[in-house]
Amino acid sequence: MNATYPPPLSRGDTVAVIAPSHAAPNGALSRGIERLRSFDLDVELFDTATRTTEWLRANPEGRAEDVHRAFEREDIRGVIAAFGGNCELQMLPYLDPDRLRENPTRFFGASDNTHLHLFLDSLGLVSFYGAQLFPDLVADPRMHPTTREYVERALFETPFGSLEPTGEWTDEYYDLASDLPRTWFESGGWRWHNATEKVLTAPVVGGCLAMLESQLLTDTPYFTRESCEGRILAVETSGETPEPAVVERFFMALGERGMLEACEALVVGKPETPGGDERDKYRSRQRRTIANTVDEYADLPIVFDLDFGHPAPDLPLPLGAPMTIDPAGRAIRFPQPR
Repeated sequence: MNATYPPPLSRGDTVAVIAPSHAAPNGALSRGIERLRSFDLDVELFDTATRTTEWLRANPEGRAEDVHRAFEREDIRGVIAAFGGNCELQMLPYLDPDRLRENPTRFFGASDNTHLHLFLDSLGLVSFYGAQLFPDLVADPRMHPTTREYVERALFETPFGSLEPTGEWTDEYYDLASDLPRTWFESGGWRWHNATEKVLTAPVVGGCLAMLESQLLTDTPYFTRESCEGRILAVETSGETPEPAVVERFFMALGERGMLEACEALVVGKPETPGGDERDKYRSRQRRTIANTVDEYADLPIVFDLDFGHPAPDLPLPLGAPMTIDPAGRAIRFPQPR
């Protein structure tokens, strides 16, 4: 499938902020508007961004209509999710594929927004996993320079270009009320498993493990063996910090469905951890669990600890776009689409 990058934004363009799942925490909208304006963008809050989580849960059709309106408005060049959550799956039946396909617009969001990413992927549209308002854009008294660089690329460039391991990271929760700096840790770079000499290029599909799992449970048509065929699967775990057995069952289910065998490679985001002394142990256990389970089903190159997902800094991963993985050169890049 040849996915289409929606047109890049230009300075002075307007972006829409929507809430396809839950409402953002208090103070996130005002800080988010400020951060978006720092990229020389105008910002418009759409209806769902001003609603409560209770209203949003009760109105999946209204959430879908806000998505439609944001994509269809000619003066809106980008759409930013305010927050993640746990109820975006309810919205999918109300989305009109033609209204979105005919109005390609750059969409940014993570976590529960996996569902909208998969829907857009089924239409052949690239979307960006990350750069949602909270926490990605508003976290910390100042935006991390790596987050700022990558968000700027996702907004204004095609293709996304080369990735580099970040020197530091954090999975500490950001408390917007206190606005205190978080503790940052040495990154350690990417970790490679089953690295070969083969350079491969394939489009990316995936998102948050918990939401991908709910796609499997509800048997939607958006995350299947067919949607993984010839793709690079991208997976990250959420702040729920799943136990190794949960992660193992997820990848075992993919293996039993033939989805791992269908893929070309796997990239895994840095996980959010329980913190403290368990931080490194949790990351090590998760890497080992994934590698061992995947190896039972497929001989896939795996790259661990990419900077997309719930920890920071934030890489808005271009889902649907072709990604090149060079195991021998320990390099990852997004080339010009054909």
